[in-house]
Amino acid sequence: MTTVSSTTSTTGASSVTNAKDVGTLNANFDQFLRLLTTQLQYQDPLSPMDTAQFTNQLVMFSQVEQQLKSNDTLNKLLTMQTLNMTALGVSFIGKDVQVAGANFDEGGGKSVNLAYSLPTTAAAGSISIVDANGNTVYTREAELGAGTHEFVWDGKDSLGSPVPAGSYTLVVGAQTAEGDALNVTTYVPGHVTGLETADDGTLMLNVGNLMVPMTDVRQISEPSA
Repeated sequence: MTTVSSTTSTTGASSVTNAKDVGTLNANFDQFLRLLTTQLQYQDPLSPMDTAQFTNQLVMFSQVEQQLKSNDTLNKLLTMQTLNMTALGVSFIGKDVQVAGANFDEGGGKSVNLAYSLPTTAAAGSISIVDANGNTVYTREAELGAGTHEFVWDGKDSLGSPVPAGSYTLVVGAQTAEGDALNVTTYVPGHVTGLETADDGTLMLNVGNLMVPMTDVRQISEPSA
């Protein structure tokens, strides 16, 4: 069952609050104008009142009104952006993706598209597939050039036998000529089943048992038959 959580509650609440602020400001401004008109009407013609203070008040009301209108416009833009991102996330549901991560499911002797990225050229490197029990079932040398490298694991161990279906981990190690370990980013496949919003407002895709930020998606494709 796919799920899509609400992503507009915060911006909606902000819009309601801002609208109430504008209404309060308008009511106060109307009251201020009535008081000003009354005082001007009954002022002593021989000793007219100083209008500088009222002028400053008018300027202040105008500035606050413009700020509230700007906030309202910004809230509307943020709401629109959130809705657009949500629509994009919904379009991912039911699709196969390749995301930044290390854990993936293998269907039992089936080929899996994997990838990794090196920040710079390495002097040595290796690729390993580890099963849920921590046993290395497959290993090979890694390509050492800087950038992203794709490869297909055929779902077989190092002896050529199909591995059982289950959870596996992609481990890529790479070192410089000085023996320093490089920070390697790995990419694994998954299937999107839903969409959620994290506490900080980030849209997250449900990929298997994981919640993955949309920004971590490297590839998206229709499910294989």
